Amino acid sequence: MKINVVQYIPELLYRHDCVIIPGFGGFIGNYSPSRINPVYHTFYPPYKSLLFNIHLKQNDGLLASFVSQAENIPYEQAMEEIRMMIVDWNRELENGHELIVEKVGRIVQETDGILQFEQDISVNYLPDAYGLSTLVSPAIRRPGMQDRLEKKIDRYVHASPGKTRRLTRSLKWAALFALPIGLAVYLSITNMDQIRSFNQNYSGFLFSNTKPASGKKIASNWVIPSKATVNALPKAAASKPLPILVTLAAKQEVKENAGVGIQHPYAIIVGAFRLRENADRLVAKLNQEGFNAEIYDTTTTGLFRVCLGSFASREEAIAQLASAHTGDYSSAWLLSK
Repeated sequence: MKINVVQYIPELLYRHDCVIIPGFGGFIGNYSPSRINPVYHTFYPPYKSLLFNIHLKQNDGLLASFVSQAENIPYEQAMEEIRMMIVDWNRELENGHELIVEKVGRIVQETDGILQFEQDISVNYLPDAYGLSTLVSPAIRRPGMQDRLEKKIDRYVHASPGKTRRLTRSLKWAALFALPIGLAVYLSITNMDQIRSFNQNYSGFLFSNTKPASGKKIASNWVIPSKATVNALPKAAASKPLPILVTLAAKQEVKENAGVGIQHPYAIIVGAFRLRENADRLVAKLNQEGFNAEIYDTTTTGLFRVCLGSFASREEAIAQLASAHTGDYSSAWLLSK
């Protein structure tokens, strides 16, 4: 009689954070905190998120021992039942079908042979969240500026025609001035980084506090013509005020290299920062832990993305991603270019 080994995998996931199917792969559980969807006002309890790692194939004896005790069969027979189950799984994947692991999730094999796992979110394997369910709460509406304006407008609408006419004229002038003011505030907020950069890069150039020396140079950028130069000019030119010759030292444009990992198309991203100092600080911390970390690239919005390492092949990147998830970097993700 064939034993249904799949039914014991969810039971083990309640008790353990890693369940290995010998010769096939392993399911890894990580704690995920509670979260809220601000759009639909939905509260989600904490849960155990599951990942599938194809490289965890070595038998640790957990599944076989549990099946052996539950079915009261020898350990060798339990291993044979697991082997037969894996043969059926591989046949399903090779035929292009998706593999449904009951109460765990589904596994799909892509064209390049990589297995993709999607967790069944209807089951929460976190014991601390037992009995907690998703909660939908209506939005809390607080009276604000809009309500006060509506009350004022409603009061003026029901007032006398003379007052209504004055209100309409006032609203026209208010709308006329509000548009440019709002546009100016928006531009100042969205371009704050450019304004700060301009102030840091050119404030010393525009307003120099350096006093001119007694020689012929002023602040190393201003050159005063010597007396011999003035005497060498023609009389007609000498009678006119001599303009001060200004030589501006060409400012070498320096473009910081956001990262050195562009040569590899796959990278394990662990963070993105607005400030370069924070990204460098994380790179130094990861390198101390033994990773080949670096700033991989810069996003279109100006964020510096830090990676644990970059790889030339997808298989190496997925192996590193699985290792990061089992460690302290469960939120790491794979970037492919």
